Amino acid sequence: MEINDAFFEQMHFADLTKGALLLQLNIEKESNLMVFDFSFSGTVVLQCDRCLDNYNQKLKGDFKLIFKNSDHYEEVSDEVINIPAEESRIDISQYIFEFVNLMIPIKKVHPDDEEGKSTCNAAMLKKLKEYEVKITDSQWDALKNIKID
Repeated sequence: MEINDAFFEQMHFADLTKGALLLQLNIEKESNLMVFDFSFSGTVVLQCDRCLDNYNQKLKGDFKLIFKNSDHYEEVSDEVINIPAEESRIDISQYIFEFVNLMIPIKKVHPDDEEGKSTCNAAMLKKLKEYEVKITDSQWDALKNIKID
C-alpha cells in the first residue's frame, strides 16, 4: 500500500501533512484471531526544530497488531485488540497513522552532510548564533577550583 499526502491530509494533524511511505501489510488469519504485520519504509516531510525549514525524514519500522474475536470491542494492550466476532470490516487507518508518528524522532533536525556539517538553513543558523547566550551561575564557580587527586 502507498501512504501519501492524501492520507495525511485526511488525518487532520498539523505536524505531519506530507509523506511518501510504502506499507507492506501481511495478515495471518486463524480461527479466532488475525495477526497484522506492518512494515513501513519511506519519507515524511517534517519541520526542523533548529531552523524551522521543512526537510525529508527517512522512516523505517515494523509493528504488529493482533485482533481477537470477542463479544465486545476492547484494546487489551498496545498490540492486542478485541473486536466483536460479527465485525466484517476493520479500519486500520488510525493505527497506520499512529505507527508513522511513533517512527518520527523526538528531535527533528536536518541530517548532516557527508562531511558532518549541518544542512540546516545557513542564514537561520547564523541568526541563532547572534542570539546565543552563555549562562553562568556564580555559586558553582568555587567548585571549579577544587582538585581531586
